[in-house]
Amino acid sequence: MLGSRFGKKKSDALSGFLGSQTEFAGKLSFSGVVHLDGKFEGEIISRGTLVVGSESIIRARIHSDVLKIAGEVHGDLVATEKIEMYPPARVYGSIRTPSLVVEEGVLFDGKCTMSSTHEETPALGYQDSEVVKEDEPLEAISAQAWPPSFEEEEDSDQGARSESAVHKHGQ
Repeated sequence: MLGSRFGKKKSDALSGFLGSQTEFAGKLSFSGVVHLDGKFEGEIISRGTLVVGSESIIRARIHSDVLKIAGEVHGDLVATEKIEMYPPARVYGSIRTPSLVVEEGVLFDGKCTMSSTHEETPALGYQDSEVVKEDEPLEAISAQAWPPSFEEEEDSDQGARSESAVHKHGQ
């Protein structure tokens, strides 16, 4: 059912899958299409599409070309092309994307900035000759991949956002 809602094309070859009974913490870097249905905590950097299934719970800083969300996501999300949210998605945090699709029945509690983000794409943690243009060498991801103001803003907003979400949703 979700495959048709996400508009998956025959050319979208699945690069990875984290099933509903799995948990993972750390850093995930990939190109292509990855589908997450389990629990993930950490950081995700992609030059492709990240599909967050309806059974997933993700707590991460995510930077991807395309994000398709039907599960629960907490964190700062950046998409260079678009973010699509489908019921029963629950998204808490800030999002930045040039294109946003939110279907009826989705819960979004956070901040949205509609802007182009191509210049800010962090490098993947490995060399992939099919993805990298010859004049754009990949570099190792450093602590400077995110602007210093990004973490300060996250720290100051996190407490207030968490409290208001708890009171607002009665959890």
